[in-house]
Amino acid sequence: MSSLERLAPAHPVPEPPPSSLRGRRYGEDRLYLLVRDPRTVLALWELTPALHARAQGSARESGSPLRYRIAIERRKEERSPASQAIAVDLPDALQGDRWYVKLPQSGGECRAVLGILISGNLQPLLHSSWVPVPPDHPCAEEGAWDLSEEAKAWLLERARSARAAAGAMGSAARYLDPAPRETPPR
Repeated sequence: MSSLERLAPAHPVPEPPPSSLRGRRYGEDRLYLLVRDPRTVLALWELTPALHARAQGSARESGSPLRYRIAIERRKEERSPASQAIAVDLPDALQGDRWYVKLPQSGGECRAVLGILISGNLQPLLHSSWVPVPPDHPCAEEGAWDLSEEAKAWLLERARSARAAAGAMGSAARYLDPAPRETPPR
């Protein structure tokens, strides 16, 4: 018996079914929201057969067809109320595992909610955590900065150092200057 055979498990471990995105599924219900740019997010999910069966049972009880939907909720900041920014009907949430969504507005925070439609209302199954969405425009260059006294002192010292060194030749200028220079004595 080789050392590899001794280390092998006594019973074969079943492999999870493959996923087109991750290579292997993990067998747990989950939903993530990733920000691609200020106007586009990517929702990634995995639905287990158990959650899918529960969704089918809820739809059957209500007499509705099983229709999955991703809703993107938005809020301006952490303590502000959330509102639905956009909703997308999914053709097949069990086999699919990702969907790009265009946001109507940038900035703030967003999260994804994956659910089923029952009588026109979204019954949530999974939700992602809140993620910050960058604004469409650059941040203001001027305005009040909320800095501690220690941070202000550090920033002022860096500004003084930069001004003092402004007369010295930088490494890029030395590299681009073809004329050899004498090395000053130490």
